[in-house]
Amino acid sequence: MSFKAKVSIDSNGVKEERSVLFIQTLLLGRTKNNIDKGTTQSNIDGYIELLDSSNRINGKITVQVKTVSQKDEGHNRFPCPTSLFAYAETTTDNVFLLAVDHSQDKVLYKHISPKLLDENRDKEQQETITLHFKPNEELRKDNIEVVLKNWLSICSSRVYCLTHGEAVLEENSELKSYLLNMPKMATDLRPCDIQEIQNFIDSYNKLLESDFRYIKSVLFPNVWKRGIAIYTYSDSSLEYSLYNVNIGELVAPIVQMPKCSIFEVKHEHDYASFSCTENKLKENPNLYSISIIKKHVEDFIKKQRIIPSDEVFLVEYIYEFIETMIQSHTCGMILNTGKYILSDHITDSIKELCDKHNYPLINMPWEVHIYDITRDYYNRIFMDTQKDTSITDAFLSFIENDSLHHYDALRILEDNHFEKDDCYEIVLMKCNKKVISDDLKLRLLFLMESFVKLNDLDIHIAFYKNHFLFVFHDMDEIQIYDEMSSLVSSLKNSFKKLHIYVGIGSSVHVLREIGASYQRSLAALVYAVNKGQEIARFEEMGFFKILHSVNDRNLLVAYHDEYLKDIEEYDQIHDTNYLETLHQYLLCNGSIQHVASNMFCHRNTITYRMRVIEDHWKLKLDDTVEKFHLMVAFFIRDYLEVSKF
Repeated sequence: MSFKAKVSIDSNGVKEERSVLFIQTLLLGRTKNNIDKGTTQSNIDGYIELLDSSNRINGKITVQVKTVSQKDEGHNRFPCPTSLFAYAETTTDNVFLLAVDHSQDKVLYKHISPKLLDENRDKEQQETITLHFKPNEELRKDNIEVVLKNWLSICSSRVYCLTHGEAVLEENSELKSYLLNMPKMATDLRPCDIQEIQNFIDSYNKLLESDFRYIKSVLFPNVWKRGIAIYTYSDSSLEYSLYNVNIGELVAPIVQMPKCSIFEVKHEHDYASFSCTENKLKENPNLYSISIIKKHVEDFIKKQRIIPSDEVFLVEYIYEFIETMIQSHTCGMILNTGKYILSDHITDSIKELCDKHNYPLINMPWEVHIYDITRDYYNRIFMDTQKDTSITDAFLSFIENDSLHHYDALRILEDNHFEKDDCYEIVLMKCNKKVISDDLKLRLLFLMESFVKLNDLDIHIAFYKNHFLFVFHDMDEIQIYDEMSSLVSSLKNSFKKLHIYVGIGSSVHVLREIGASYQRSLAALVYAVNKGQEIARFEEMGFFKILHSVNDRNLLVAYHDEYLKDIEEYDQIHDTNYLETLHQYLLCNGSIQHVASNMFCHRNTITYRMRVIEDHWKLKLDDTVEKFHLMVAFFIRDYLEVSKF
């Protein structure tokens, strides 16, 4: 299946003349434009050539120009023709949509990247795909230079992938072709060997998809997973290749193969093939996966050098680059000076900028590679990442009652001073974001870990099912409550608009019962959200502890549907808000004024809605028992919603 390409339009097709002229005027003197106001080409309207400081062509983007409709003006969205996606997936050009919003005097732009194509595969048969534009995807009079640098960066990345990735792609295409056509063969790998290999490839892919996803995006663009082909596997030797598995490809992630000519092919930028005189994978699969990731990082770091061609441009570039890094909240910067960048290039204005923001700027001789200085630091990062991941997985095996892995999990925890008969308590935290972005998650985790280290607390922190999970070790409940209160206050100081909710479970004295503490912390979290309070303890939930003890989820669903489903479905069909109005009415104990204030409505509107609710669904809201049933149904609704994550 592919995106539907557009049939070529004739010369009488709609022309976006006004929008083209707007873009040409905006970029006048800064780019070389070849956008045809009356093009007969399908899918595209031309291209924009990007110039360097000497007016030399340094990149090119292919564009389609559109005009934002009146109904979409000011909303930063545009229904992009699917035909543009079809064009983008058949070319190596950098394809951009430029949608001009004349009411705002700005251009909304979107790079139709391979990632964007993959994200919209389920919409291939649509005529249009509604795109939403971030603040940094706008071209205005006041940010032209910033946008042009961004476009140039995209062009440079594409060139890098096309040139440096050719060797890898060549080997991978040969290897995968062989995999797809190879006859079935008997394996001499033992079950224990297969498990070791599985552990390695799982750990390797997990690292690429989490902590090192940027490395993955650069070295292995558009790759779903990396697979492994085993040629030789014994106690004393290991020979294998890693290959790319793209989305939609039916290629096994682990195969055994005879040693063949493919293995002998070596490339300058080869990340695929390895031959070892000892089998460190067998010794420790997880640790070995880290060593392979390190090879990727080392190669990436060594190649990231700025090689400028113009001295004036260089000074301006350094200033703007440092300014960007400061705005991105980086800790500091090291510059290799002596070859391309000289000490004289670090001007007084650059020094003043760094002093103003207390931003460390370190000069290091060209002969000393930054990588060499930071090697131990990266080693510690890798080791800490692996250790935290192992501990998290071990705790989760008990939380999820994965009895098959209890033995290994217990060994890992005991090696890290978590004994099976110690006291444990689970705490869950969520914020007012339905889905927490990777950026926000990492920033919050950093602050949490810093808080734990600063206060010398014995707490393990992980991110699990869209919640932050805390495992408290040998700590009484009063102290747990106090520490979580302090942590919440600290996070709120850093994130003013973030609403945080915490659920504290109950303590258990056997590691195997930690799953019960998790379930109770989840119930307490639901309770905290419903009550609108920051922290709730399971032991203080009263009636709601009974609700949590109901093991029959179908019974809870049936109870919810009996009282709320009809109203919920009516709202969905008619685009009304009766269900939430009823919820607020119950929470506010029947106060119309309070409901109106909470929902930002006029009290007459709320009065009208309540009359409709009572008449249409035959509810007796003056009946205490009926109100109790409705309130329980709402609590069940929220409990079912949160507990499914």
